[in-house]
Amino acid sequence: MIEWNEVINKYIPHKFAPSILREILRIFYIKECFISSDFELPSLNFSRKIVLRDLVNAYRFPKKTIRMTLFVPGEIIYAMNLYPFCLEIGSSLFSKVGLTQSALLAAESQGVPNDSCSFHRAAMGYMYKNFYPMSSCQATTTSLCDNNTKTISIAESLSKDETTVLDVPYDYTDESVAFLATQLEEFAGRLEKTFSIKMDKNALRKSIECSNRTREYMIEVNRLREHPASPLSGSDALGLIVNSHLLCGSKDGEVFYKMLVDDLKERIETAERNKTHQVDKIKILWLELKPYFDSDLLSNLEKEHDVKIVFEEINHVFWEEMDPDKPYESLARKMISNQNNGPLENRIEGMKELAKRYHVDAVIMFASWGCRRNGAAVPILKDEFNKEGIPMLTLYGDCIDDSAYTEGQFSTRVEGFIEMMRTKKKQQKQENQQAPVLV
Repeated sequence: MIEWNEVINKYIPHKFAPSILREILRIFYIKECFISSDFELPSLNFSRKIVLRDLVNAYRFPKKTIRMTLFVPGEIIYAMNLYPFCLEIGSSLFSKVGLTQSALLAAESQGVPNDSCSFHRAAMGYMYKNFYPMSSCQATTTSLCDNNTKTISIAESLSKDETTVLDVPYDYTDESVAFLATQLEEFAGRLEKTFSIKMDKNALRKSIECSNRTREYMIEVNRLREHPASPLSGSDALGLIVNSHLLCGSKDGEVFYKMLVDDLKERIETAERNKTHQVDKIKILWLELKPYFDSDLLSNLEKEHDVKIVFEEINHVFWEEMDPDKPYESLARKMISNQNNGPLENRIEGMKELAKRYHVDAVIMFASWGCRRNGAAVPILKDEFNKEGIPMLTLYGDCIDDSAYTEGQFSTRVEGFIEMMRTKKKQQKQENQQAPVLV
């Protein structure tokens, strides 16, 4: 068996890294086209194929590729037939094949502090090692993470490409929407100059309409997940960040979510006919992300402990339907209304709403060490959920750096928490059975 991480780290010359990585990714993509993945749902197999294909295209067409961070709106990118390459998603995907440690060492050797977000530290390391695809320009936003602008500045210093920083306002007002909408329109203008492509207003309209249809399918997926027979695991759903963020505005994103709706409906109907679904599992709301390196944390949680992750924070559809006649204003509203943008109260109310909707028994948060925004929110969120009678477990770890990951320690904490929840649920059931019936 080929150890791809050793091949890539030891034998790829710095100068030719993008070209060689492109060919390695093509091998993975071709394999995916002919050999089915181990996903239960066909839609997830389709998802893996399009993610790999888009990665190959980003390496293959550098003159049509834009490096960007997660919350730059894809609707504008796809309207101009460009290829987005997300720095953080690149970090998570490369962690799957064991490349993270070499990237972190490369970043540290260049003076990047090792207590910051590992997604961004790894991204910087990959850029220093020339592992990321070349591009013609870069873009980032100021929302959620202050590492965005620092990382993109390093990208700019290495590539010398033009960079756009979209300043996302803190408050949701008509003035702030107009402020960001102007920036988005100017951003489209800069892309026109950089790529010598005219923004087709009709293409942008179609991209917004496509994004709206994708949103409706996402909402339907979330509705179907309320059913106890929903087959979508939390581990798989936490891997949909590419689909729910980067692919909005693309036809592939729409097709994927339509397929996922059909898959869920079919499996739920089959389970209802056969009466095979279980209704007494402990229901968990998952906050933040997950380990993207090889880890059995979530699969063990769901398969061995009779627990169901019924929903995840990252899959919440927080934005309203967009107006194709006002594309830049609509995208500005979508960006500013992100539940993690603005006051923490926005996030608290959104998570409480999800907890009630999915009738959760508990909340688990995977808190990445380097994320100051999330770390500061942990005690407040825990207190707010306790007020609702919903216990919350915080797992401190890292999403892509496996050097400090101790599976036994995590398992012990999870097992203790689940056992406490199981006892609590049993007591509540007994109390309900013993309660007098009022006539």
